[in-house]
Amino acid sequence: MVSEELRRRISLLQRAPAGAGRPAAAGRAGARQSRDLRERLGGGRAARTARGKLFVWEESLGEIYSDAGRLLDEYLGVFEQASRLAERSALPAFLEPLTSADAGGAAFVDTETVGLHGRPLFLIGVLRHRGGDLKLTQYFARSYPEEAAILHKFAGVLRRLRLLITFNGKAFDWPFVRDRMVYHRLSCDPGFGHLDLLHPSRRRWRAHLPNCKLQTLERYLCGRWRSGDIAGEEIPQRYHDFVREQDARLIAPIFHHNRLDLITMVELLIALVQGNEHTRHVPRFRPRAERAKGARDV
Repeated sequence: MVSEELRRRISLLQRAPAGAGRPAAAGRAGARQSRDLRERLGGGRAARTARGKLFVWEESLGEIYSDAGRLLDEYLGVFEQASRLAERSALPAFLEPLTSADAGGAAFVDTETVGLHGRPLFLIGVLRHRGGDLKLTQYFARSYPEEAAILHKFAGVLRRLRLLITFNGKAFDWPFVRDRMVYHRLSCDPGFGHLDLLHPSRRRWRAHLPNCKLQTLERYLCGRWRSGDIAGEEIPQRYHDFVREQDARLIAPIFHHNRLDLITMVELLIALVQGNEHTRHVPRFRPRAERAKGARDV
């Protein structure tokens, strides 16, 4: 015999299907999360793709880097100098990919992941020449399922590329992205050249430097010491903590780290093409959020 209490519970279930009210609550949580990220990162927006939602941060480099004008001029000069050297058959073999594109068709790319191959990635940073300026864009997965969305967005970037520029990207970043695209059943047929800066840097400077890690090259060639950065080995756990706690303060240093890596890669390409083996000082980088508070370059 069914008790009155059981009848009441069945009636409530029939009137309110499981999950009722959750979409609205999830929507409010997502809006709050995006707002917190915008405040902590100094901008950005939630975006939607055919493969789900993601967070996108984009800014002209001049808004966050005090020497962006000099960097842009020297970067554009890289392609002109490569073309002149190629005409005289004096272009080093490792720089030949520069002749397949102009600045508008090239992009520096750096990724952040939660581990080695087979694990998800959660941030893709892209620095490229657009509209007469250098634009820095970061595609961020606020949760593990959003990996498909950032890869879908990045696939659109890849389809317009003539040249991909990375640091250790031939061994890590590009195979990682390609494998994750295959996992999510996204097209990843590359129609671009690939210039990786790691091995040319080793050939050029390993006899003069303690090692040829990106931050070591940054210190000796750019004269820049990082402040407020996060160690690479801490990044996976920091992202796991962010997914669990949804605290934008946890993730902001990773965005900062990724931006610094991209800027240093531009400096490194310029030094390789110019043949500059001497250290030189460049103004130090700071996040826009800190600049808005009147902080000095970090």
